Amino acid sequence: MLPEVGATVLFDTVAVALLVGGLLPLFLSRRRWLGLALLPVFLVLSGAGYLLLYGHLLGHSTALSGTRLVLGAVAHAKSYGLLAVLLTGKRYFEAQRHVLLLQKAQTESALRNLKAQLDPHFLFNNLNVLRGLIQEDPAAANEFVTRLAALYRFLIRHQHEDVVPLAEELQFADEYVFLLRHRFGTAYDFRQTLPPAADVAELLLVPGTIQLLLENAIKHNAGNEEAPLLIRLEATATALTVHHARRPKRTPVESAGTGLANLRERYRLLFQQEIRVEALADSFTVTIPLLRHARRAALAQPLVSE
Repeated sequence: MLPEVGATVLFDTVAVALLVGGLLPLFLSRRRWLGLALLPVFLVLSGAGYLLLYGHLLGHSTALSGTRLVLGAVAHAKSYGLLAVLLTGKRYFEAQRHVLLLQKAQTESALRNLKAQLDPHFLFNNLNVLRGLIQEDPAAANEFVTRLAALYRFLIRHQHEDVVPLAEELQFADEYVFLLRHRFGTAYDFRQTLPPAADVAELLLVPGTIQLLLENAIKHNAGNEEAPLLIRLEATATALTVHHARRPKRTPVESAGTGLANLRERYRLLFQQEIRVEALADSFTVTIPLLRHARRAALAQPLVSE
């Protein structure tokens, strides 16, 4: 009796693992057609395995006819069915919860981006710079308007996208830094260390990431022309790092801290990786994971349902 019980537990465990870990992710992805095609194969093999296993344990010879395979599949399903239903339901609701959390993070980010687009302080400050340029240097004013329009165009075009190529994000960051330099002069110094051009085109990150990190650095840290605050942006094949010294402003800036927290949540959901923040007494560093196109497709498969 004991061998039969042990064999049943082992066989049922394997069947449930294949069903929940193999077939269910296919049903939750765009390849559900493959799951539907493999389900009959799974049932036939399950029934055959059930008949052969118990025929061997009980010393009976087993002829595998179509009717016996159906009966074997039904008998085995009765054995593992309840556990499979419970685990399948649990896995399904976890996947749906994951999708809902991602949608929530995307919505919050879209609202934050929209607020940034319409932020009266941001627009007011840049219009003041533009007014001064129009009076002093019309050619520079024309370039300033072109850069400002490019920045807003990027925000609008990518506000609903999960990820963008690092090359596009860097181009957006150049426009943003251009505006910052016209506003603050040489009080802040920006330097970049980048991977080869091919990697820049292949690597992905959440849109607006660099803008948020640069904005936070300037918002909370003082810079001046005699001693500019150096903000270093370094990218490798796997991560993007923004690093600067900590130089708190004399008047603390009120901040809810939701921008970085929201960004952290989006990377956790989209990349299954964490943002690393190293806040030391004299420096502040944020490291963002970068994703390649191929790995993005692999991560997205289980989460997309039509």
